[in-house]
Amino acid sequence: MNIEDMKIAIVIPARLDSTRLKQKMLIEFDGIPLIRHVFDKCRMMGYDTFVVTDSTKIAEAIGTSKTIMTGDCENGTARIASVVERFKEYDMIINVQGDMLDINVHTLRPLIKDCMHNDVTTCYTKGCKPNDVKVIHQEGHAMWFTRAPIGYGDRHLGIYAYRPHILRSYDLFDDEYPQEGLEQNRILGHYNMQVVRTEYDGIEINTEEDLKDLITIENGKLYEEN
Repeated sequence: MNIEDMKIAIVIPARLDSTRLKQKMLIEFDGIPLIRHVFDKCRMMGYDTFVVTDSTKIAEAIGTSKTIMTGDCENGTARIASVVERFKEYDMIINVQGDMLDINVHTLRPLIKDCMHNDVTTCYTKGCKPNDVKVIHQEGHAMWFTRAPIGYGDRHLGIYAYRPHILRSYDLFDDEYPQEGLEQNRILGHYNMQVVRTEYDGIEINTEEDLKDLITIENGKLYEEN
């Protein structure tokens, strides 16, 4: 099957009660909530795009036709997995984080291309801060993910391309592997996860410091445009 023949959905899991930065999905930039910015950018790539959430406020920011409501879920992958049967018609599901304001098709393209031949693929980019999630990989295979300041590894981007059967079996995975609270380590204990390098210079907004950095960057862009 060629990539042009594949039916691909982008699914953005989003919760309102984020732990480190309260209600970050509804933080407004130019009067538009963060989650809406990300949703619109994904939709402009030409793929069917959905938001899965347990929040009516997030649903209102997106519109009901492209929002799927869920119950309480432990992480983004579990949230998508809980409604995976809604995506029966798709050959591939792309999980994009709702705080990736600078997401673009160039970020996703290597991921999609690789997952055509694999069960699950994620991605990384060079350069990371001590608190970033890091991926240790070898010959295109993810070996482990960690937040520990270990001094090596590449910056993991929380974007995944799944074949649907991965998500259907997610609830069956046991928790015997030490996961560091990272959902990708849970999958890694049961499936070979591929990893590809991609380009993404944006900030994932997890803390007040990230938000300040982003506002500084966005203000700089506005200054340059004017």
